[in-house]
Amino acid sequence: MKAVSFNPVAITDLDEIISHLSEDNPDAAANVRTAIFETAHILGSHPGLGIRPRFSAPRFAGIRFIPTSNYPNYLVFYREGTEEIEILRILHGARNLPPLFE
Repeated sequence: MKAVSFNPVAITDLDEIISHLSEDNPDAAANVRTAIFETAHILGSHPGLGIRPRFSAPRFAGIRFIPTSNYPNYLVFYREGTEEIEILRILHGARNLPPLFE
């Protein structure tokens, strides 16, 4: 099993998602948060899961994403290293994604 780390941008994404959901439904926010961490754990156990985005820029090389367990609109973007999985972003799939990686 590989270690999983969340970079600072992914932590900010997570905080924003949970804060937004908590305004209307704190229970849903807690469930989404748990699902995101469960998805990260799955990636640690099964590196290489997920889909390569169809972004054409070379800076996206090696990035994959996986929908969050039970909440497939939330996508966990990550890069697999030799020692660990780095969670890069956590984003809602309806967003315009390529500019968010600049």
